[in-house]
Amino acid sequence: MSSELTYLARLKSLGTKELKATAVDVFGSPDLFTSKLTEGYTRKRLLAMNNSNTSSGEVVWGPSTVTGATGMIVPKAIMTEIPVATAIPIYFCNTVSGEVSNLRVVEIA
Repeated sequence: MSSELTYLARLKSLGTKELKATAVDVFGSPDLFTSKLTEGYTRKRLLAMNNSNTSSGEVVWGPSTVTGATGMIVPKAIMTEIPVATAIPIYFCNTVSGEVSNLRVVEIA
């Protein structure tokens, strides 16, 4: 019973095992984000910040078919939480073809 309570308490916590911050270049077509966690822990939170210095600076996230019209925007210089389970693939895309944006992605386990 004690191990089950410990497990449930961990699910409720924000993160206690690992933190990874990754720089990602985002292009005009959807690109799958792959986890950079190395210790085998389950990701509990995923946050992204658009760190680009481009004039539009628009990056969106969503499924493999994400476009500027269908994606959720990651505004420039704002940390945005992406509320998805680890089993759901996340794609990032720049809204302007030919433009490259710089994204910072933080994973917390």
